[in-house]
Amino acid sequence: MPIIVPEIETERLRLRPLTQADAPEIVRLVNDFEVARYTATIPYPYDMKMALDFIATPEAAPEAASRFIDDPEGAIVLAIALKEGDRLLGCVGLQKTPEGPELGYWIGREYWRRGYASEAAGRLVRLAFENFALPELIASAVTVNDASHRVLEKIGFVICGKGEIHSRAQNSDLPVIHRRLRRNDWLRATGRAA
Repeated sequence: MPIIVPEIETERLRLRPLTQADAPEIVRLVNDFEVARYTATIPYPYDMKMALDFIATPEAAPEAASRFIDDPEGAIVLAIALKEGDRLLGCVGLQKTPEGPELGYWIGREYWRRGYASEAAGRLVRLAFENFALPELIASAVTVNDASHRVLEKIGFVICGKGEIHSRAQNSDLPVIHRRLRRNDWLRATGRAA
């Protein structure tokens, strides 16, 4: 039976597939250099066509989870929205890479420092380990992005190296810290180990 992730709820959030109706809010939130500058894939400036193209990608489709396990290049992207009012705050996702499945996320600046990134990323980690039984996840954050490092530490990721990413927004390579979270460590830390 295919795995479909139509919607996941946390205490305050709803992680759900993106819709075309989300495009204006994505543009408003991402067309902010302070948001885009720490990411690898988000260009700046960001316009409506970019948002609509992003929403139309296979990884943003509701059935992306059913393809994720078998597709060596599989990816899932979900909207992060407030449970009450369904207001879009950002996106969270998993992307298969040669180094392993990678967790990524972004949050609009007006929603920073409220724990939304930790709540959304932590729930996607749970999906990756419980539903997909992935053996581990990786994540990277630009060295000066202290908030993202706090998020990753809070949900259990540990440093495993350093490297660089190319930032489309800055059109330059940026130093990053690579992190890893193993499923067995997560199971133990969350009390789910058998």
